[in-house]
Amino acid sequence: MTLRDDRTALPDKRAAEIADISQQRLRYWETTDLVTPDVERVISPRNIVRLYSLQRVVELVVASELRRQGISLQHIRRIIDHLRRQGYESPLREVRFALSGGRVMFQHADGSWEDSLHPFQGVMWQVIDLEEIRARIQGRLTRRGADVGVIEKRRKVQASKPVFRGTRIPVEAVEGYLRAGKSTEAILEAFPSLTEEDIEAARAQLTSVA
Repeated sequence: MTLRDDRTALPDKRAAEIADISQQRLRYWETTDLVTPDVERVISPRNIVRLYSLQRVVELVVASELRRQGISLQHIRRIIDHLRRQGYESPLREVRFALSGGRVMFQHADGSWEDSLHPFQGVMWQVIDLEEIRARIQGRLTRRGADVGVIEKRRKVQASKPVFRGTRIPVEAVEGYLRAGKSTEAILEAFPSLTEEDIEAARAQLTSVA
């Protein structure tokens, strides 16, 4: 799956929501040239429009995931600079990243893995899957920020069973995963349009009726 519509652009607030970061962090990443908006237009001193393409949002999500795994911004920047010297224009969305023992590895087009010290061959764990990230973004684009983490019933939708607002996904489907002991990450992989807030809402509902 790829995000093909290059004409689609998201305002900075929506881009931050999808990447699960604050607008303050988004602005810091912009000012430090980690991930910058595709369009920045000054309407007035207090009104600056910033727009992010879908591909740029992929970069935001990958950077957010690396930070969530404890990788420092300095380390991320060193990796980006290294990959750009090797000819990658947008490393955060062009290579596959994996984590192992606090180290970040990245996979080149020829299948070889590399870290900051030496080439590495083999299968890694905790791989950051770009296709899964793109699927997650595509799913979230159909939902408004106010819909996240909200459970509702709608007539003629899933036989009026509770669903996550903005989707047709029944809450009971996620509850089945939770009863089976599945992790939040596994559930999000199965339902890319959901968020961690949705999973927590389902968990709270399951607990309340237990």
